[in-house]
Amino acid sequence: MTKKVAIVTGAAHPRGIGAAIVNQLREKGVTVVSTDLSGADMDVDVTAGNQIDDCVEKVIGQHGRIDILVNNAGVGIGSAAFLEQKAEDLDLTFAVNVKGMIRFSQSAIPHMKNAGGGVIVNVASLCGLRALPAIPPSYTASKFAVVGLTKAMALEFGSDNIRVNAVCPGSVDTQMRANAMELLAKEEGISPAEAEAAENAMISLGRPSSPNEVAAVVAFLCSDESKYLTGAAIPVDGGMTGGF
Repeated sequence: MTKKVAIVTGAAHPRGIGAAIVNQLREKGVTVVSTDLSGADMDVDVTAGNQIDDCVEKVIGQHGRIDILVNNAGVGIGSAAFLEQKAEDLDLTFAVNVKGMIRFSQSAIPHMKNAGGGVIVNVASLCGLRALPAIPPSYTASKFAVVGLTKAMALEFGSDNIRVNAVCPGSVDTQMRANAMELLAKEEGISPAEAEAAENAMISLGRPSSPNEVAAVVAFLCSDESKYLTGAAIPVDGGMTGGF
């Protein structure tokens, strides 16, 4: 993979999945450009189409190609109660999780087509395959949309040798999980430690994954080892709630 060039979005947080993806791809020799609102190689707001286009053009200008796009940027905000969903939370959730992924893919795909192919990996969620407790419904809906769009993109661009897959992490030891545990604890009237123990009991392997364990699946999907795999939505969940 030493001649490959990748863009990974939402990659600034040191405890996040995006940073782990960047590290693993770089270890495999990929030239990686990381993006986020701040703190990454490029400052890019995925809700701003002009910033996305500028990023893609800069990468093409500097490296001549884009072989891999990992759409990892995402937010999980708002109440876990359906009747308490706020319009502003819905708007931001879909602007980042869905429209940002669409817009970045639309900007990168023409360059992949010109180069004879490429790989897109969308970081969805186990919530893109089923609803889970204490998760904002807007987040669940957005991740279902990511999975659906992944399949539609794979169907359309397979003839261009562009593979599109999604990873669907379950419980991952990130700051987002810590926030979710605090929300669950508040709703259930228990401590965050008790909330974590309750969630771990739902996982066959008895623990959350590390960001690196999710990143390893992403790296596999970016490699030629998965060259006959497209349109898949792969749970990376340790057998959470019995698997699928």
